[in-house]
Amino acid sequence: MKTLRNLVRRFLLIAECFPYHGIRGKLLLSAQMFLRLFPRWAFPSMSIIPLVCHTKNVAANEFIGRYQRETQGFEELWQSRHRTTEQDIAHFYQEHDKDIWRQAYLSRYDYLYKKKLLWVLHVAYQSCRKDDPILDYGCGAGAASHLLIAKGFGNVEAADIPSQTLEFVSKELVSSLHALHTIDATLHLQENLYALILALDCLEHTVEPLAITKRLLSALRPGGILMTTFPKEEDFSSTHTRKAQEERPAVFAFLAQHCDTIVPEFLYRKNADFSGKRSTSA
Repeated sequence: MKTLRNLVRRFLLIAECFPYHGIRGKLLLSAQMFLRLFPRWAFPSMSIIPLVCHTKNVAANEFIGRYQRETQGFEELWQSRHRTTEQDIAHFYQEHDKDIWRQAYLSRYDYLYKKKLLWVLHVAYQSCRKDDPILDYGCGAGAASHLLIAKGFGNVEAADIPSQTLEFVSKELVSSLHALHTIDATLHLQENLYALILALDCLEHTVEPLAITKRLLSALRPGGILMTTFPKEEDFSSTHTRKAQEERPAVFAFLAQHCDTIVPEFLYRKNADFSGKRSTSA
């Protein structure tokens, strides 16, 4: 009985927060509850396993075995050389395809990962029209982009560094994406364009998260939403950079200064008076 009361109390608390406030929000929240009850079977459209099986020429019943083999040894690979510059990090993601297999597995079997994707979809429902421009920055294997496209969002763009995951997205999703960007020195994002920008689990792998955040906020339209996940020190992984951890507080201080904080360290709405020129000196 105590567990049930706690569940109801949590449901009511979440129901008052973005994106679950209002009548439509309550319907969206019911989907989160369904995922909580049936995590392994809920929302099969989230899964990118069929895309991986297609591009890797693997039968569906062979996926788990291949996933287990392909995700071995990547930490040793990271530690095999210094990873202190953007070039060092980019080289690492060109050396292996672990993230393709891992993110595919998580998109089908992991509750927390699927919950994050569900949040992406629900934030998009509450903040965007179906034809609004959305950017999936640091898209990885494209699970979030794939889900948004499957649900009818027709102006989704994705971006990542040169990597095997970017090659995978270029093969499996490029025909459905509005644009696919390579993150390098030549990338220029149009200012004040996007209604929603995702930066999920990518800033912690960079050496300049604050500069990236400033560029993303400049590309977001006034009133647009930035959705970011940026693991902190206690979640530190061997493939996270020390520079990113050092700049993490400055990233969220900058966002708090120039955005309305919807959920701290997660959801931010860009202030109407923000200017990219001002941000460069922030």
